[in-house]
Amino acid sequence: MIFTIDTEKCTFCGLCADDCTARVIRINKASKTAEINSSKCIECAHCGMICPAGAVTADGNQLPPYPDAADIPEGCGAAAELLEHLILSKRSIRKYNNTPLRQADIEAILLAGQLTATASNSRQVDSIVIRGAQVKDSAVFIARIILRILPLVGNPAGRLVLKIAGLKRYADKSLINYFHKKLTEIINGESDFLFFNAPAVVILTYSDKGKMFGRTDCALAGQNMMLTAHNRGIGSCMIGFAEAALWNKHLRRELGVASDRRIGLIFTLGHTDRKYHRYPSRMKWEV
Repeated sequence: MIFTIDTEKCTFCGLCADDCTARVIRINKASKTAEINSSKCIECAHCGMICPAGAVTADGNQLPPYPDAADIPEGCGAAAELLEHLILSKRSIRKYNNTPLRQADIEAILLAGQLTATASNSRQVDSIVIRGAQVKDSAVFIARIILRILPLVGNPAGRLVLKIAGLKRYADKSLINYFHKKLTEIINGESDFLFFNAPAVVILTYSDKGKMFGRTDCALAGQNMMLTAHNRGIGSCMIGFAEAALWNKHLRRELGVASDRRIGLIFTLGHTDRKYHRYPSRMKWEV
């Protein structure tokens, strides 16, 4: 994508140059020139987003403008109170009902992840959406993997490794037996301890080679996606067990993850009948 500045519209205010992360914009008010070094541009689009005159184009096209306040649907405003409420009231949902997800909602959730800022604008995050019967099949596949690992966790050496890794609670024998029971129920079709019968599961992946901060980028995108879902009345929950179970590329391939990709985040999506009325209590951070 090539970003250019229309000097007929440009007011030479310098906002774009000041906001350019890559420092590739040169503005000269005296000579009325404005240039973007395309060969070094990282295509973050900050120049076009900040320009009050709409002078910056991407491949010849203006970036879409923010809607006027009157055009923003009720409940979707930019009020600080709404944003803070969404962040503070977001819960991990582990019980979903049978209400199907609308395609428009899924597309909006994916768009939130797609447009999330990434380190150096690497744009390395990609998504896989598992829906319907494939969710159950994936749960069974992952449950079988974890069941093979459980005996290792249950022996003295395995418990010691968990304690050293700071995962002491998972070394408890009664908890291991509980996991064995619930994972067996998944395989037998009796319950879904892993994905909680969610209608959709999102897998965020990043490049296996050459790029840093892939997991961080996935986490950033996933948080925005889950907050977008929350704003639309859709619950979500990060599934760490599924991510940990798919530890090599051969296992990941079974869920459609390419061999040159790693998993950065897995989370469920679905409607729930559960209603929350208060914010959680947390240890306060020092200011």
